[in-house]
Amino acid sequence: MAGRLIEVFLPTERLELARSSISGLPVTSIWTERLSDTHSQLHVLTRSSLSEQVTETLTASLEATMDQVRIVCLPVEASIPEEETGSGLISHGELKQDITDMTSPAPSTWILTLLSAVVAAAGLYRNSATVIIGAMVIAPLLGPTVGLSFGLVNLDAKLLGLSIREMFLRSLMAFGLAVLAGRFFIVDPTLSEIVARTEAGPADLVLAIASGAAGAVALCTAASSALIGVMVAVALMPPLVTAGLLLGGGSSLWIGGLELFTLNLGCIVFSGMVVFLVRKVTQKVS
Repeated sequence: MAGRLIEVFLPTERLELARSSISGLPVTSIWTERLSDTHSQLHVLTRSSLSEQVTETLTASLEATMDQVRIVCLPVEASIPEEETGSGLISHGELKQDITDMTSPAPSTWILTLLSAVVAAAGLYRNSATVIIGAMVIAPLLGPTVGLSFGLVNLDAKLLGLSIREMFLRSLMAFGLAVLAGRFFIVDPTLSEIVARTEAGPADLVLAIASGAAGAVALCTAASSALIGVMVAVALMPPLVTAGLLLGGGSSLWIGGLELFTLNLGCIVFSGMVVFLVRKVTQKVS
């Protein structure tokens, strides 16, 4: 990510105050535009790592009239001439918004959760790792997991509550569908893909920890989180669906699948918290 373009829509009488408040910051470029007789627009091009400081400074200087101000932060893929982009970390506000968008309830996420559970159940029933991995591509579990990490580190009760609710709801939907499928299609508990998801091993913990950390890093740097979402889903959806299938089929081994799901979720959230905590400390120091 090359940088950020911060657009400030504000009353013209506050334009000079806003511009002077960030005049001492090492931004790339500043220019203004008159929108009407009463309102103007301030454009600020800056490095991604500086965007949070710019937005906080602008907010503080315009605090008295923030009800008349709108600040929009846009990603910039490239600018000419090129400039050193620094750490590439996005602002706290932008990061929170990205996570909130991924976590917020929507019919599409619920449908994708059910479809992912169906495909995962089919893969487990057929003992096919390929089909199971394919199911993870559509599983929308990254948002709630990183939301839990971010909410805990920043003591954000609203985001934490949203993440807990969505994680519980999406997990319950997948688990319930798997239980229903297990009643109609009895799964052999000795299949390799089933056994692998009823017993926790060191490799499972490493996968979960790496997935959580990678997801948090991807979001902090505004990198593509699509493949990271697959990693997170691989650690969560298969053991959850395995537990549901075995419970529906009357096997006591379902408890092992649920335990693995819970353990992986805890590892993902913990490693994500570590990344967000390091990011928070690093930005305060800098």
